[in-house]
Amino acid sequence: MEVVRAIADAHYRAGSDAVKSLAYEFFRALDTDGDGRVSLHEFLVLMNQEGHTRLANPYFYRVLDRDGNGFLDFWEVLTLYYIIKSGRPICQCCGILVIDTFFSCVECFNSSEGSHSLCIHCYRAKRSHHNHNGRQQFLDTFTLLQTKKRPTPEHHNIQGRPWEWPPSAQPSWSSITPQGQGSTAIVPTTRMSRWKAALEALEVGLAIGNISSTLCTIL
Repeated sequence: MEVVRAIADAHYRAGSDAVKSLAYEFFRALDTDGDGRVSLHEFLVLMNQEGHTRLANPYFYRVLDRDGNGFLDFWEVLTLYYIIKSGRPICQCCGILVIDTFFSCVECFNSSEGSHSLCIHCYRAKRSHHNHNGRQQFLDTFTLLQTKKRPTPEHHNIQGRPWEWPPSAQPSWSSITPQGQGSTAIVPTTRMSRWKAALEALEVGLAIGNISSTLCTIL
């Protein structure tokens, strides 16, 4: 979790003043009673209200509560925001939130039905029987990103001929885009009017395949 906290912090600190203002507004929207902190009750209500039911549990709240004081401050909520907006998956086998490397089904990755992801432990133990007509291919997050690289004409193989994808390794998708088109913001609609439009414009920042062509940030 410390790595995830550091990533969220880096996105925030590297962002513009406008982005930082939006992040603060996000925190204020979660803090429904305005006491400067997010209680377990506020957390559970909002998680369920916005459809993040698998995250709506006291255990995950305690994981976010880094200092263990029973409440979430701004920086702890920032980590929650990053986890949701970056699409950190729930393992399809054990049901835990995967906060480090995960494995995704290649054929499901760009499907409208959503990706099928596994944590390292479930993938290694072969607990998943997920397949497509007998075909099964899972790639870890780093390898999946690397498959998006397309060799250019100047890339040649060791015989001096232009490099081409071998038939067995030909990617089965043409592009990778964010899942769904709607915002996954976790604040009530009535409290997000000031920054919803900006948030929707920014949330494509971590979309695999769009990173090199956008200056957006996840926050």
